[in-house]
Amino acid sequence: MDDSRPVFLQIMEIIENGIIGGIYRTDELVISTTQISRLYNVNPATAVKAISRLAEDGILYKRPGIGMCVAAGARDKIVGRRKAAFFGKNIDEFLAEAKTLNISTEELIRLIKERASHD
Repeated sequence: MDDSRPVFLQIMEIIENGIIGGIYRTDELVISTTQISRLYNVNPATAVKAISRLAEDGILYKRPGIGMCVAAGARDKIVGRRKAAFFGKNIDEFLAEAKTLNISTEELIRLIKERASHD
């Protein structure tokens, strides 16, 4: 955890990353609020807030007597939301700076391909 963002948002992101990465699959249980509070040394109310927000967003659902599970379509929903945020903010800033520096689209594409091939 870091101080740059609210802890509950960081917990949400950790769980979402687990869903994207396949650690948590559709209809499988996710880490409990008790486990979250112990693992990350956070107030249980913070863990509940993170899980509740994920449920409100349709990422998780409650199985009575069992716990919180990954909702159908959760991975696609998370990826879609994150892509939209990435493209909306990062790409616009990236293109604006490229324009300021007079970098052509062709040069940008070439540089992106070069960088991507190094990974």
